[in-house]
Amino acid sequence: MANIFLRQSAEFFERFFRFGGTIKMIVKLLGDDELMNWWVGELKSHSTFRLIHGVFNPTVDVLESLKACCAKQSIEFDRFAWDGPEEAPDFDLKDPKTAVVLEANLGDLQETFEFVWGWTKEGQHTNWRWDGMDSCSDKLRLLSGGKDFKPWTLCWRRIKLDANVGKKPEDVRDPKTSPGLALLYVAAEHPECVMATDCKKCFGWYIPGLECTAPGYEPWQHVPCVRFNRDSRKVGLGAFWYDGAYDGLAVPVYRE
Repeated sequence: MANIFLRQSAEFFERFFRFGGTIKMIVKLLGDDELMNWWVGELKSHSTFRLIHGVFNPTVDVLESLKACCAKQSIEFDRFAWDGPEEAPDFDLKDPKTAVVLEANLGDLQETFEFVWGWTKEGQHTNWRWDGMDSCSDKLRLLSGGKDFKPWTLCWRRIKLDANVGKKPEDVRDPKTSPGLALLYVAAEHPECVMATDCKKCFGWYIPGLECTAPGYEPWQHVPCVRFNRDSRKVGLGAFWYDGAYDGLAVPVYRE
């Protein structure tokens, strides 16, 4: 342990001096508590150190980023009303696979789907979308039996991302517990979560609260999915069979 600490200390000072640090700065930091407090505070305020579990943005940042995205798209944020508590739930500090997201419904399902996918693409290095993943009203809908779409509403959600890995959506999805658009918001609001995906254990997730129709197949036999290819650094939007089971593809659920 001591050897590791010494090696890391040497690496730190090598980088410190390489980026313009000086002995004078070190001496000043060592003798000035106010300056040291400011320096450490600046580091803590950086997004890298604010991330929860190293991949999730704090909820206060999620809200502000949604407002900024709406402003960029000329969407009046005041149009939204809260569907549930305005106060965000806490992240589970013991479970790095439970996300907290803010789901924002626009005028309809299709408009919201494209809004969130556009936001998701902005946060990734590159992306792809299967041509058969069509969001028009006769190709994409909420899972049958669930609640009706509520336009212009905001709702905080907690989602267990690594649930039901390798299982068929038809065996585990439920209109009351299966996330829909909220899972796209995970990718949009927490881009580091997608980029940190371990493609050996889990390379993505179904969006079990939605169902879609793929070209050349029977209606409503597919489920949209979000995937990440670590080799190509691409986040992907596609769809798989509702009765298909794939190693590494999860079927997430809501958490209380």
